[in-house]
Amino acid sequence: MQLPRSAGFEGWKTSLPLALGLALLSTNFLRAVDWPNYRGPTHDGVSTERINKNWSGLVTNAVWRVHLTNGLTSLTVSSGRVFTQVAADTDEDGLGDKEYCVALNATNGVLLWSTEMDASGFLYPNGGVGSTDDGPRSTPVLAYGSVYVLSTYLKLYRLNPANGSVIWSTNLVTAYGGNVIPWQNAASPVLENGLLFVNAATPSASLMAFNATNGALIWRSQNEGMTHSTPVLATIHGVRQLIWVTQSGLVSVNPMTGALIWKFNHPFGYSTSLAASPAVYERDIFLSGFYGMGAYAIRIENTNGVQTPFLRWSNTQLQLQNHWSSPVCFQGAVVGQFTPDNANAQLKCINLSNGRTNWVANNFGRGSLLLVGTNLLCITERGSLVLVAAQTNAYQELARFEAIPGYADDANKCWNAMALSDGQLYIRSTAYAARYDLSVPDLKLDAPQLTSGNKLNLTIRTATGNPVDSNRLASMEVRASTNLTDAVLAWPKLTNVLTLSNGVVRVTNVDASPSRRLFIISEPK
Repeated sequence: MQLPRSAGFEGWKTSLPLALGLALLSTNFLRAVDWPNYRGPTHDGVSTERINKNWSGLVTNAVWRVHLTNGLTSLTVSSGRVFTQVAADTDEDGLGDKEYCVALNATNGVLLWSTEMDASGFLYPNGGVGSTDDGPRSTPVLAYGSVYVLSTYLKLYRLNPANGSVIWSTNLVTAYGGNVIPWQNAASPVLENGLLFVNAATPSASLMAFNATNGALIWRSQNEGMTHSTPVLATIHGVRQLIWVTQSGLVSVNPMTGALIWKFNHPFGYSTSLAASPAVYERDIFLSGFYGMGAYAIRIENTNGVQTPFLRWSNTQLQLQNHWSSPVCFQGAVVGQFTPDNANAQLKCINLSNGRTNWVANNFGRGSLLLVGTNLLCITERGSLVLVAAQTNAYQELARFEAIPGYADDANKCWNAMALSDGQLYIRSTAYAARYDLSVPDLKLDAPQLTSGNKLNLTIRTATGNPVDSNRLASMEVRASTNLTDAVLAWPKLTNVLTLSNGVVRVTNVDASPSRRLFIISEPK
């Protein structure tokens, strides 16, 4: 890993023959600038970013909050824009009669453009959401400098992210005989290696891959009924696969060809809707559904290159039903928001090996959650943002504040999944969209201060000028070297004590020899 030249401090000189080159680095921190897919870069609600865990002061104030009504769609983020879908009442009859893909300015939340996706009178006839907040459920995805949208009524679009203009579109109903299921489409498109994957709900060969560049059909396979679940991409036993939740079971195909890898029939009868995405942890897969279907986990075994699914456990009891909030996996467990089917739904940690409950926390509702490092970010149905330690032995709440105000069961609830991009958390309800700054400021080294003899003092502060959070002190390391080309971990770590005082970190009595020395501040944890 190379050191960024722009982060260095060069040219400092004293009466001693020293020239100290200083650079900044966080050695175990990958900043993901974009949140391009439903549930993130890896399709699983997991982020590698570092977030601020000291939730006080300005952290609890929204950078912006705007009205964004009618829709269960989540958010994706790229290049300073936030993308989502909404329904609009264009003739003031109280019904959402047009559906749009919209782009907001990530800096201030201002609407940049809107492009019509569907218009056919009352778009959402099945009810069950709310009297005034029903709307699209699918989420736009971002790739190849474009926005891809699958509408409520199975129209597939490629849009220009700058202005929303249509590059190409395909109506899966008229072109391929697709069938719009009750409660309409809720699945988001999935992209990889230039291919765009959707279940077109056709009478046969319903799983399809389209060329992301021109919309041409590349392959179609499997006779599988459509659900409201978004498929996931995962690598199991070294094999890349696309895993769908269909009306009959879990189906894995080769994303490049559509060839079947394995299938596992649900241990329950399909009823009404499966909406949560499957949760994959190494070679285990968890799925939960509502309407009496329950939950189960399977394990994928590999014998001579042939993958075979086996049932680990199943539970058709009410307490493990998850209506649509997709869970996350870590440390052999799955955490999600389970029954009851209202704003009092519980956050539960389930052992993947046997289905037993490790811990329970009440009143989270049917919101969403992300795994961010060693913590869970949870948005409750009522709009509270909650920081929870990602541990399997006990529930430990670390912080909480109201992120979306004015909860109303039929007009303002957080059923939408969150997005985390470059330390900025984007939250949507059926009435608002908001951005919160959870970023951790970069650190910088001041010019060294020479003291007596061959010693010097170092000062570390944030690049933004904000006080250094005391939680960061234990993970900071100052390293020194005489060779800038050495690997960072090869630089010896100083044993001097780091002390936090008045919002800055000080390191005293540092050995300034040999005659040319380089210093670096890093945070490997």
